[in-house]
Amino acid sequence: MNAPVQGGASRGGMPSYESRATDEEQGFIEFDLKALFLTLRKRMGVILGVTFGLTALVMVAVLQQTPLYTATAQVLLDRQKMQVTDMEAVMSGLPSDSATVDSEVEILRSRALAERVIDRLNLLEDPEFNRALREPSMLRWLDPRVWLGELLAIVSAAPAPVNDEMRARAERDAVVNSLLANLTISRQRLTYVINIDVISERPAKAARIANAYSDTYILDQLEAKFDATRQANEWLSRRLGELRQQVQDSERAVEIYRAEQGLESSSGVTVSEQQMSELNAQLILARTALAEARAKYDRARQIRTSGGSIESMADVVQSGTISQLRQKQAELARELANLSSRYGPRHPEVVNAEAQRRDIESQIGSEITRIIGSLQNNVSVAETRVASLEQSLREIRGETGESGQAMVQLRELEREAAANRAVYESFLNRFKETSQQQDLQVPDSRVISLATTPISPSHPRKGLSFALALVLSAILGVGLAFLLEHLDNGLATARDVEEALALPHLVSIPLVPAEKGPGGKPLKPHDYLVQKPLSAFSESLRSLRSALQLSNVDNPPKVILFTSALPSEGKTTTSVSFARAAAASGLRVVLVDCDLRHPSVHKTFGLATPTAGLVELLAERLDPETVMIEDEKTSLRILPIATGTANPPDLMASSQMQLLIERLRGEYDLVVLDSAPVLPVSDSRVLSRIVDETVFVVRWNDTPKDAAQAAIRELRLYQSNIAGAILVAVDAAKQAKYGYGDGGYYYGKYSRYYVN
Repeated sequence: MNAPVQGGASRGGMPSYESRATDEEQGFIEFDLKALFLTLRKRMGVILGVTFGLTALVMVAVLQQTPLYTATAQVLLDRQKMQVTDMEAVMSGLPSDSATVDSEVEILRSRALAERVIDRLNLLEDPEFNRALREPSMLRWLDPRVWLGELLAIVSAAPAPVNDEMRARAERDAVVNSLLANLTISRQRLTYVINIDVISERPAKAARIANAYSDTYILDQLEAKFDATRQANEWLSRRLGELRQQVQDSERAVEIYRAEQGLESSSGVTVSEQQMSELNAQLILARTALAEARAKYDRARQIRTSGGSIESMADVVQSGTISQLRQKQAELARELANLSSRYGPRHPEVVNAEAQRRDIESQIGSEITRIIGSLQNNVSVAETRVASLEQSLREIRGETGESGQAMVQLRELEREAAANRAVYESFLNRFKETSQQQDLQVPDSRVISLATTPISPSHPRKGLSFALALVLSAILGVGLAFLLEHLDNGLATARDVEEALALPHLVSIPLVPAEKGPGGKPLKPHDYLVQKPLSAFSESLRSLRSALQLSNVDNPPKVILFTSALPSEGKTTTSVSFARAAAASGLRVVLVDCDLRHPSVHKTFGLATPTAGLVELLAERLDPETVMIEDEKTSLRILPIATGTANPPDLMASSQMQLLIERLRGEYDLVVLDSAPVLPVSDSRVLSRIVDETVFVVRWNDTPKDAAQAAIRELRLYQSNIAGAILVAVDAAKQAKYGYGDGGYYYGKYSRYYVN
């Protein structure tokens, strides 16, 4: 049960609506966070319902799916390949760039390789991959592979087969599609390792297919190499035959031309060229000898002309005769010196020795003259030899010039023959290498990890599916909760009332507990407050009266009008209960039923339709006491409506109505008017101009916000004095979830103050 909550009044000593709004603006961050939490708390039922409902549906679907197992084989692209020969590779090893690795991945994904695996394992007869062999099941659509295969079939839009061959091809294509849908080829990052993942309903079958894929892939590499090498050998063999014939033809042409032109040669050089080469060599030597002889002779003449000693020349020094004479001359000089010292210069032996010395010097001079003559003769001989060689060379050159053109043509033929021979030898070496390599081929890949039989299924992952379903459904539930909150057009808290209507919230009146009175009938609210004067419901009505009195302390309102935006929003119940509660407190109170179209005050009290009421009172100018009814349980006086009128607004705006209100104001402490709703008719708008205050009744979480706003706009057009708005029929348990700051939010802390 909600407790009564007073809001700020617009006049008197109560806090104003504007001051409360300012307080909320100062703490808007804290309030928004709490409002977010309270919104989730308010819609917790929706959130939990969506979360657990969707999670249960997902888990049912997951549990109905067939378990799938994934087996993985690993293949390494080997960069270190076996090379027996030094060939550039007719079928070379794979380069190690990323594009090549990606190309090998696409080969593993190719339909051709898939068909070889299908043939190897006879998967055409396997119902798991050949859907035509499966029994139809309603649960098959829970398997993602089924609807994925159907989607691929729709996208491909292949024409319907018209004969057995096309049907077999279509069936084979379907099996290939199914196998590829269960195959995942991936490259491990920054490595040359390729993973082959195969999904199957049986773990052993998944491992068998993965291993078959790796073996078939390596076998395909070997076969491709063998085919390429074989084709290269066949082409090289044909080409070698053609090149061999070209070499023979070109070499034959060289020999024939050489014979025709008389260009015989030894070691590739003609006779004329050999003679010319030898003469050139001899001429060079002869000229060198001439230069040397001439240099010696010129040096000897120069020394002799200048009077110098020629004995220092190499030819003189190397002369044996001069060496002997010099030796004799030296011995004679020693003997002459000895004789002269012994006998004197005139001794006959000394004179004889002097004569011998002069004779030896004469012989030396003659020998030197002879040597100079020999040098001159050597120059003449050398000049003659050079001249002879030059003459012979001129003769040979004349003969060689005549065969120059023939040599040019011969060399051209020889070059052509040499080129043909080089090409032939290159192809011959390549042919030998490829022939050897054909029997030594190794694949560029190797299996580094065979697929093993998986122990646990890879799909569905029940734990992960449950967690994802729980999280996603919770997110969906929260989103739906905020959507419902956004679409909620009702007013549930004091803040809602004040923000939407720009009116003070006076009080929240809780629902009356479902208690039974005498005879087992449920107690009506106005009876409940009499039996339970200390209840929260009774306290809320007293709080409303206090709020109205404090709205104008100097001149408290005595004539109070209760109205609402739409029918059935609790204005009559509220006005009746408010009037009876005031009367129970000892005030003189009169309750006037002003709803001329649907009078219900007398029905609320369980009274019979009166014979005279408000209309008769105003029309016939009767004494009010004659038509009033007294409440049996309190001193409350009731002015009912017996019959309606053709023009209720005119009656309400009449001077008689104003006089009646003034008379009741003077005779009673409190005059309570129960009027019609604002939006359907204008009765309440007219009445609001002649009363002291108008209380606008809003049914908790039921009155549409836009309807309440429209009603307030209508009342303000008539310049009504609106004391504020009240929330009625408030659910205590739910209001605690709706908004922080309302009295009901703290009801659990002070509910012991009430006796319900």
